[in-house]
Formats: sequence, structure tokens, C-alpha cells
Amino acid sequence: MADVIQLSDGSVHIFVDERDALDLIDCCMGMEMRRWLENWMSEGDDEAAYIEDLEKEAEGLRTHHREVMAELRQQSETIANLIREKEIDRRALSSAAGAIGNITWRELR
Repeated sequence: MADVIQLSDGSVHIFVDERDALDLIDCCMGMEMRRWLENWMSEGDDEAAYIEDLEKEAEGLRTHHREVMAELRQQSETIANLIREKEIDRRALSSAAGAIGNITWRELR
């Protein structure tokens, strides 16, 4: 959709996109103002890329958290099953507890 603006000198200009607006700025205010505005507008692109990187990093951390919690859940279920047995297999119980210790140690470092 095109936009129509009227300048203070009474002239009317039509523009469809930002390039047309920048051309008008170049015509009325000069090339330096146009360059300044283009630089200012491109800063938003850097911020958008930074936000996108942060969102990717956050998703990676969420995925890692889910994986670690699944590992811990598996080991805790192993321990619960070993405790329910009539005769406790102390080696298997110790191994599962050790695995939980290794997982938490790895995550805390």
C-alpha cells in the first residue's frame, strides 16, 4: 500500500517502501541525513539477530535441561525398582546412585 505525505512546502510525495522514503529524505535533507537514517535503521537488524541468538541459546538450554532431567528420572526409577526387590542388589543400587552423582557433578561444573 502506498503512503502519501505532504511536506511543509506544500509538495505531495507518494512512497511505497522505505527506499522511496529514503530517496525523499535524500532529496529534501541531503545524503548525510539519508546515511544516518540508514545506519540507524540497520541497528535494529543487529538487535533482531542478537535476540534470535538468545532465543536459540535459551532453547538449547531448555533441551539440555530436559535431557538431564530424563537421565536423573531414569536413574531414580532404577533405584526405586532396586529397593522394591526382595533382596537388595547393593552393587546395582550403588551404581545407580553413582550415576546420579556423576550427572549432578557434571551439571554443577
